[in-house]
Amino acid sequence: RVYFSLTSSLSSQGKMCDAIDFGLGALEQFGETLPSNLDDGKVIAEYLVHTSALLAQLDVEEVLKKEMAQDESKKFVMQLLCNLIAPSYAGRPRLCPVVSSRMVQLTLTHGVCRESAFAFAIFGSVVSRSPEDIMQGYALGKIALSLMKRLDAKGYLSRVYAAVYGLINCFVEPLQACEESHKYAYEAGLCTGDVEFANANALLVGCAGTQSGSDLQSLANQLSLYNGKMKEMNTKTFLTPTQVYECFASNLVGETDDPTELSYGGKDLLSNMSETQNEISLKNQYYFTRMFLAYVFGRYELAAEMADQYRKVVPTMRNPRLANEIFYLALIALASADEEAKSEARDAAAV
Repeated sequence: RVYFSLTSSLSSQGKMCDAIDFGLGALEQFGETLPSNLDDGKVIAEYLVHTSALLAQLDVEEVLKKEMAQDESKKFVMQLLCNLIAPSYAGRPRLCPVVSSRMVQLTLTHGVCRESAFAFAIFGSVVSRSPEDIMQGYALGKIALSLMKRLDAKGYLSRVYAAVYGLINCFVEPLQACEESHKYAYEAGLCTGDVEFANANALLVGCAGTQSGSDLQSLANQLSLYNGKMKEMNTKTFLTPTQVYECFASNLVGETDDPTELSYGGKDLLSNMSETQNEISLKNQYYFTRMFLAYVFGRYELAAEMADQYRKVVPTMRNPRLANEIFYLALIALASADEEAKSEARDAAAV
């Protein structure tokens, strides 16, 4: 129990690399040694190919009816791997494919346990990174939800929903439906003590809500409540990115003097991000929302600057903003070209 508590504690404090190192060390003590070069593309590919080959030998019903795991040591390893997912996703995302693959492998070879539902959810999100494989990821997400129901794994609902609705179904189903699922998962996470993934769902409420036509005033108020709870519990991992979406919604309804800025408590949110280890994902969200706001409010030079910064921090995993990211990058490029053409025309007229 100490291993799980310490890993979760380090992760909730934003100390992702420390949580990962501790988790990997704990796995070694229980006979599960992962390759030292976990970030290597060839290693990742080998894990994905092996896992996909195992899955190809079974149909969905065989997976769902798999016998319960009996080996206590393997069940313990599954719990350790499960606890590695959050810090890996936030601090070392290339580790996620390996960890989720190994969890699915253990499930298929040793039987199912409560953590198996989360294993299929995360592995499905990894598979879904490729547009041509999105339906395979969607099928894996359905397996995750079915396993969770079969195993009565209510304690894992918050994290399974975060992966399924936040990283898979958002590319297949209406975002409005995903937003409601995240709201439910937030409450479920708090009730079961899974605070970290409750907060992950709070962030995903903001991400889905700002992309799906939700009432922005209500959304800003909801996110303000979530952020207040995070500060009250001193959980830092998802605080700043959720504040980004609260500011985003508030700016769009005209509650700030400069709607193109993202500041919280008088402090620009970008300054908070440099203090965390999850910089790429955080900055990606920051630059996307600022370029969106700058374009909407006619500040095209700022929009182009934010778009340039955004391209430098593209995260490993796809997210619900993807369609709008592509759309607004194109609009900003067109606006920049138009401004450049006008400037050249003015220069020519002056001559």
